[in-house]
Amino acid sequence: MEQLLIGGSAFLLGLILTPLAIKAAFRYGILDRPVTKLKKHKQPMPYLGGVAIFLAFAAPVITAKIIMHQDIHGVIAILVGGFLMMLVGLFDDIKNLTPYAKLVMQVVVAGLIIKANMHIKFMDNNIVNMALTVLWVVGISNAMNLLDIMDGLAAGVAAVASLAFFMAAMLSGRINDMIPATALFGAVAAFLVYNKPPAKIYMGDAGSLFLGFMMAALALNESYSRTNVVAVISPVLILGVPIFDVMLVMMIRIGKGKLPIYGSDDHTAQRLVMMGLSKPLAVLFLVCVTVLLSALAIMSTFLSVPKAIVLYLGVAWAGMMFAMLVASVDMKDYSKVQKLRK
Repeated sequence: MEQLLIGGSAFLLGLILTPLAIKAAFRYGILDRPVTKLKKHKQPMPYLGGVAIFLAFAAPVITAKIIMHQDIHGVIAILVGGFLMMLVGLFDDIKNLTPYAKLVMQVVVAGLIIKANMHIKFMDNNIVNMALTVLWVVGISNAMNLLDIMDGLAAGVAAVASLAFFMAAMLSGRINDMIPATALFGAVAAFLVYNKPPAKIYMGDAGSLFLGFMMAALALNESYSRTNVVAVISPVLILGVPIFDVMLVMMIRIGKGKLPIYGSDDHTAQRLVMMGLSKPLAVLFLVCVTVLLSALAIMSTFLSVPKAIVLYLGVAWAGMMFAMLVASVDMKDYSKVQKLRK
């Protein structure tokens, strides 16, 4: 019941705060203007969706912790880290930070949560654990940022993943992981009401980097390996869509002699559109893939080591086959085709 109240409160707050964010964005000119070829919308779109998501998430988490435990110990790191990552994205939305400036700030945020003892712990060497944690936090944050290219895509994937992390936390009785996961789902679900096609607001980098950080932080849970040690990598399955997309984009851009940090029309969702899907169907397909991968990830935690290894190898093989399929798509006419498949 407590979790339903937390998620419901976050959802209601999101429904209230998102329209206010739309008004504030127009009033202060915090807009995504279609000034480059990568911008597919015709009119300036309000940002600040990420700020609404954060506030709708943070308020129920803090309130729930105070009511249930009389303090906010256990969620301080994830709240502070999420706030700082949201600020990094907000500065980028307003001032257009360089990729290198954003990277440095993201590394600093990752360092702060390591200081709070939120880090990967399955390796014997602490330095390796910390290095992997920085790579994980920065990598997933940017993967979600890159995934935010179509209405409802990043938010839809994050909503499903947050439910998966809630399930993992619930199965192991980790209240301090259940609360933020539930609140995040409610906040993102409310945002989706306004972000579903055709979107009335964008989350901006403030939202995508915040969601990326939250996905990475919620994955730093020590209770995946109930029956086998290899299940510790199950968060990679839960976040399989953003990880797949960023790896595909990096390989394609590097193969063309381009730096991965500079955008182009070569993402998985865009390739699905070129394969015949409409944009909403491409988004729905990737959200459904996240549902499937999340179910397999939870299931893997109950399997024996041999069975879990077979499952992971099967998913890896399917991923490679899918990568070969979408990578072969000719994207030169995407600008024309995407207008016909809204």
